[in-house]
Amino acid sequence: MAELKKTTHLRFLHCSDIHLDTPFTGLSMEKSGERRRELRETFQHMMTYVRDRGVNAVLISGDLFDIRYATNQTAELLIREFENCPETIFVISPGASDPYLGNPIYSSGRLPSNVHVFSHGFERFDFQDWDVTVYGWAFQTSEMTENPLFEKKVDDSSRVNIVCGYADLDGAIDSKCAPISERDLAHFGADYYALGSRHEASDFRKVADSIYSYCGAPECTGFEQSGLGGANLLVIDYQDGELSVDVKRLAFGHKKFVTEVIDITGVNTSGEIVARISRLICEKKYGTETALRVELVGDVDPYFSVGKNLESDAFGLYFFDLVDKTMPLYGTEHFLRDMTAEGEVFRQMLPMLKSEDEEERLVHARALRVALLALGGNEISL
Repeated sequence: MAELKKTTHLRFLHCSDIHLDTPFTGLSMEKSGERRRELRETFQHMMTYVRDRGVNAVLISGDLFDIRYATNQTAELLIREFENCPETIFVISPGASDPYLGNPIYSSGRLPSNVHVFSHGFERFDFQDWDVTVYGWAFQTSEMTENPLFEKKVDDSSRVNIVCGYADLDGAIDSKCAPISERDLAHFGADYYALGSRHEASDFRKVADSIYSYCGAPECTGFEQSGLGGANLLVIDYQDGELSVDVKRLAFGHKKFVTEVIDITGVNTSGEIVARISRLICEKKYGTETALRVELVGDVDPYFSVGKNLESDAFGLYFFDLVDKTMPLYGTEHFLRDMTAEGEVFRQMLPMLKSEDEEERLVHARALRVALLALGGNEISL
């Protein structure tokens, strides 16, 4: 650990995966536009926090915006917000969605002098007034197959050393997202690893004498990440010869994306499903700030199907999505002895309905329902 000589208290903000201008898939055009506006507002809210709380530096570990959709309006927003924080230093490590090469925002020369953007495979940035070094790298394109930390060590262990980078920690061996491992972190010897690429925040974890974390996105972009988006605050203190690094989570997001699972085994009316969903929303106190996905599971009568119109009920939420993962297996013992075509179809599909592969189960659940309706001469409306 370092012996700081020039400062006693520093506040760094670690953020990533902001994805300004990204399209919000799965939402209506109106909702998608609204979410893009809220994403800009979240970024501005975060910059207000930086100014008001005297944050010394902001570490952006990739995907500040999406180069495929970025507009000149976004460039102007970034420049304006950076200029409005003249006492703060911004360090940016370009990621897969905002790679350095061919990037008009990073290469235009328009960014103010308090912004440093990594431009190569691996490099360091030294803060002039503090004994702090930030290491990082830049994605040149949307892929980076090499390990940027492989067999590297900090240059000066007497300084506070931080790594800011977009990376896949302990991911697939053929990862194209800057694959690194915990072994690399332990060997390199930084005090804090500010990682990006995962939209859902991780816990603060220790490896050797280091702390690492994925800070997640400041604004949730879909159900693949849960909770309320935010960033990490890193506080460095040096008092009486002792260095401490404290980290905590900050919330900045507008909307909370949540997935809940409800078992409706034996239920055979849409009214009961609505009642259970409403009860859950009331108990969890979900409201207009919540985007809720409900997954229905359990065994139901093979002739019962969840009504499509249930998805049109917003339940007083920002957004509601219903996913039917039920199995048509409730009260089906008689099919095992049924010598009609219905029984034969059921027996043929039963092994697939009990498969360990969820997709296979769901495909055959739909197929069985369609077959039974057709054999019974009923209208098929699944």
